[in-house]
Amino acid sequence: MISKRKIDQIGELLKKQKSLSGLELSELLEWRNSFSAPLDYYANKLRAKLSDKSIIAIARRLKRIESIKIKLKRFKTMRLSTLQDVAGLRVIFDSQNALTKAYIDLRGLSTKHTLKRVDDYHNAPKEDGYRGIHLIYQTTDSNQIEIQLRTELEHIWSTAVESYGELQSTSFKTGEGDSEWKEFFTLLSSYFAIKEQCSPTKEHSKLSNLQIQSKLKKSIKGLKVIERLNAATNSIQIIVNKQNEFGRLGKYALLELDTRKNTTSVDIYNKKDVSKAIEIYTQKELSFTGDESKNIVFVNIENIEKIQESYPNYFLDTKKLLGILSKIVLNEF
Repeated sequence: MISKRKIDQIGELLKKQKSLSGLELSELLEWRNSFSAPLDYYANKLRAKLSDKSIIAIARRLKRIESIKIKLKRFKTMRLSTLQDVAGLRVIFDSQNALTKAYIDLRGLSTKHTLKRVDDYHNAPKEDGYRGIHLIYQTTDSNQIEIQLRTELEHIWSTAVESYGELQSTSFKTGEGDSEWKEFFTLLSSYFAIKEQCSPTKEHSKLSNLQIQSKLKKSIKGLKVIERLNAATNSIQIIVNKQNEFGRLGKYALLELDTRKNTTSVDIYNKKDVSKAIEIYTQKELSFTGDESKNIVFVNIENIEKIQESYPNYFLDTKKLLGILSKIVLNEF
């Protein structure tokens, strides 16, 4: 097993944007992949505990190396070994009531790991508008697993931020991007919070519901959000490759978005091919370093048909958001 001291040394190199040696890169990948087992453990726990029709999707992923770099550079004092979302599992619910019930159930769930912390951004959103509930578990070897609970509206908001970020080659969730668009997303978050009878962002806490709605409508029209998103996200070509020739269809997928070619490739794998898939993922991930037109992620999902619903940002899929924005403008939502 790779020591935490070694992992933290590698993390410091990533912060300073220094190249890793072949051995250091191998150790980083081995450490990241070691999170797969506890991630599967929690996916099975959740499937057994939350057998509820109100669940839209359950998905899991290992954090991309580039995303790890960005987070370490953003939080200068953070150590790589303490990063809480190297392994992430996301559950999307069709209503706030379903999310609340699941949260209560999970708080009482008996596991072999320790529930270290809960971040409730559902009732107290981040400054940028992000909402959801994060439960962070610590494994017996001190690794951390993050379980995200989101309502459908929260998921639509979050993936829209990422989709537009892809189109603009910027990262809104790390504070980058055009100020007017950031204000639009913050207003949208506050409006969604009001719809779910939760608190808006701190920035909008002194505004009335009607004032937030008015400002949001003005932002939608002024930025031509519907027209821009509709034009930019309607022509994506989806290419599906089933890598397993025999046996049942797999539940692992490698998603590769290329905004230059306007394509999304979906490579599907069986469980028996997961080692091969991770190797291909790693090779591609490293080859894409510095290329802002490409984004790749390796995911394990419960239902192959729900890939696009679970990760709409990799398909530049904003159809649900566009439908809601149109209704907001017409005072129908």
